[in-house]
Amino acid sequence: MTEPSPNEMMAAYAANAVNFAVSNFGIALDFSIASIEQVEVIANRLFHTRPKGFIAKLFRKEPSESDVQNVCKMLGGYIGEVYRRNKGGEWQINHDHQAIGLLDGETWIFPLAKVLKRITNGKKDDLKLYFAEILE
Repeated sequence: MTEPSPNEMMAAYAANAVNFAVSNFGIALDFSIASIEQVEVIANRLFHTRPKGFIAKLFRKEPSESDVQNVCKMLGGYIGEVYRRNKGGEWQINHDHQAIGLLDGETWIFPLAKVLKRITNGKKDDLKLYFAEILE
């Protein structure tokens, strides 16, 4: 069996994001630019469910590292796929950053890393604003 290409792999994560959004949040994602606002809504809810601070971590089950990584792959993959369908680009491994990203011409974008920042840092890493910036 051949290994899926980065494009195939990330398209699959994006498809998982659509299922994840409907089953966990009742939100429909349709790969439109406008749907990024819904991804921001989901990320905001995820941010608010993550325990803050040491005491909170003791008393509340924090999502496992693999749960967090999976959400980043799904939502980041979805953001990247919306970008790719509207602007182009190819998913590739960036060896300098040891991360998967979208290469559009000379420009790299890293939506998975951005989703991690959003669900870790909150509103200052707003995904709708991020998407508007990378679309320009």
